[in-house]
Amino acid sequence: MTFVYEEDKSLILNASRIYVSYSGGADSTYALVKIREYLDSVKLTSKLTALHFNHGNKQSDAFESHCNDFCNELNINFESQNIKIEVSGEGFEAAARLKRMNILKSLPENSLIIQGHHSDDQIETVLFRIIRGTGLKGISGIPRVAKVGENKILRPFLKETKENILEFLSKNKINFVEDHTNNDISYSRNFLRKEVIPRIKDKWHSINENVSKLTEITKDQNSLYEHYLKDKIDDLKDDAGLTIEGLKKLDTFERSEVIRLWLDMELVTTPNHSQMKEIEKSFFQSRQDANPVIKFERSDRQRVGVILKKINKTLVMEKFDE
Repeated sequence: MTFVYEEDKSLILNASRIYVSYSGGADSTYALVKIREYLDSVKLTSKLTALHFNHGNKQSDAFESHCNDFCNELNINFESQNIKIEVSGEGFEAAARLKRMNILKSLPENSLIIQGHHSDDQIETVLFRIIRGTGLKGISGIPRVAKVGENKILRPFLKETKENILEFLSKNKINFVEDHTNNDISYSRNFLRKEVIPRIKDKWHSINENVSKLTEITKDQNSLYEHYLKDKIDDLKDDAGLTIEGLKKLDTFERSEVIRLWLDMELVTTPNHSQMKEIEKSFFQSRQDANPVIKFERSDRQRVGVILKKINKTLVMEKFDE
């Protein structure tokens, strides 16, 4: 296995345990085979576990059986986690994602979780976010490295194309399962994947490379942008939160970006456009003696909710998780 980034190799070598998120599909199968191949070359296959999530639907048991058999063939540790999905307004996929993330957080400390996202996933994510409305951070796409609790997620195949992955699996006669729900174009992401992106590729053949460049550029731009905003936050912070008087000295846009980043750094829900307008109206355009309270949370519950209050001329944040 050839690493695009040396950091990827370092993360793998220094991790106490390595888990590959393994659904049995083409992408995760490719990731598992490639990571095992590398770990075998450095005599570290004992650190590897294929981690499967059984979502309890019609296909789940068959997929788990396939994954278990495949791991037995390759002498790879296999672990399956049963997930009971309780949907409460955020949708099945979001609820399932939250359950998976909680399991990843509970893995032994200093674990590295490998995921099989590729460059076609990156195109899909960037387009989907643009269509829904996003900013600089959203356009930077799927991060190569991310933290989850005390552990890290690594996506070392973001430069690979889906075409190359399928070609590798076919050439090496490696079986994988296919989820029939991925063909349902009533789902927005499936529609992009099946109907929109193939037509874009027919016209612009270098779309994978160009979107990859875009995400790298915007990631660096966003890092620089946040560096300057963090200096502002440091100037505005007191023991309780951000000073209202200091925030009032900023223009409206800069103030909203400072508040968003401050909340993001606290790992809580960040406000959307309409929520930020409400914050602006309640805390910076209301009477000085007013004591507004605003509460909001993400519908997918990937982060805890937040309550904003004004206490002693300071914008104070409290977490809540219902």
